[in-house]
Amino acid sequence: MKNQIWEKLYLESSSLTRPVMAEGLIPENQLEEFKSLLLSIIREFLRKGDLHLGLKTYIDNIQSQEIPEIMASKLPQQDETLENWAYSIFGEQKFGVILNYLEEYSNEFSEKAAILIKPLLEKAGLPLEGISFLFFMGNYGFTPFGIHKENVGEEGVLFHLGPGEKQFYTWDKPEYNVIEHNSQIFRNIDEMLPESVSYSLKPGNAMFIPHQVFHVANTPEFSISFVMDYVNPPMDRFENELLKAANEENLNLQNRFQKPLHGDSPSSEWGQFLNQESIQKKLEIAFRRHILSLKSNGGIKRKSKPNFRLHLPNGNFIIKGKSIFPIQIDSQADGSNLIFARGHRIASKGHPKLSQLIQKINDGESFNLNTIQNLLFPEWDLVDIFSFFSELQKTETIDIQPQIE
Repeated sequence: MKNQIWEKLYLESSSLTRPVMAEGLIPENQLEEFKSLLLSIIREFLRKGDLHLGLKTYIDNIQSQEIPEIMASKLPQQDETLENWAYSIFGEQKFGVILNYLEEYSNEFSEKAAILIKPLLEKAGLPLEGISFLFFMGNYGFTPFGIHKENVGEEGVLFHLGPGEKQFYTWDKPEYNVIEHNSQIFRNIDEMLPESVSYSLKPGNAMFIPHQVFHVANTPEFSISFVMDYVNPPMDRFENELLKAANEENLNLQNRFQKPLHGDSPSSEWGQFLNQESIQKKLEIAFRRHILSLKSNGGIKRKSKPNFRLHLPNGNFIIKGKSIFPIQIDSQADGSNLIFARGHRIASKGHPKLSQLIQKINDGESFNLNTIQNLLFPEWDLVDIFSFFSELQKTETIDIQPQIE
């Protein structure tokens, strides 16, 4: 059913170019689970203490610098609801809370969100700058920053969790769409509403907004929403980031050294000091590894949070892969492998059957340590095997349980 809703959204949005609402994208029985995950995210964010990174709070549509400290002094409890916790801080005030980069604080949320959006990625493709998530909470009325549009290439899907309804307004008109991004915000909302198209979002509904369309939302009663940013970056920015990534790869593809540039050498000859083939190759490697990283993480830009509390059990154990996070292999010239798992890189020895094993993991199959040993011995010993699966476990790419004999 969910696939059909995504298919309808994609078609009615003219391939993600027009605003559209989708009903029932999040089933009713999953709404509370998402709310609980968001509560754990804000608890983890506040516990870390970096309150200036990604959090904005508003009271009566005016940004407050003091509220984050108050929130951090009164962490939400696991048996609390976000609504009750927010009331204990804000009381009857009109307030808004926005938190960016949700994927940094909960691997469980990232996994559930990746499963939710997978049908869209299969239809629309993988955005080259990946996916990120943020959330809105409050009863703030109209969006505090007015009628606005997103950054170039940032398409958004807002998932509304309720309990209150949210009213969405869009201005998908040529005269507005051509306005340069980040150059204008409209605050005369009441005056502009008559020329907008409005949508009523109930819990479980979603709203797609393309990057060129001005929009605003009205949230008069307490509600919670989270947003997926589907980011296809401007080409110049993407190329510049790729150049940085190529430098960080520290690739060595040639042995020759540069000759000095003579002072009377004309600028038309300076290009000969650049090895275009080598530069192209370095960019291709950086790009390939960037894509493998995204693919291994369900399209999510930021890698999973390492879980150092996880350890392989003593004795035999059962391994089960997660098909939503397919492990990727980048084979190296020296026969070794660079493994991508939920955005992390793991260096491993080569093995003729490693691809076969990883395919089983990616298919979500379950198998035990004895099966792994039979497949990887003698090229890999137990130290190699335990090291490899310990690294995968820390990224939460796989589930491992003791085998009960």
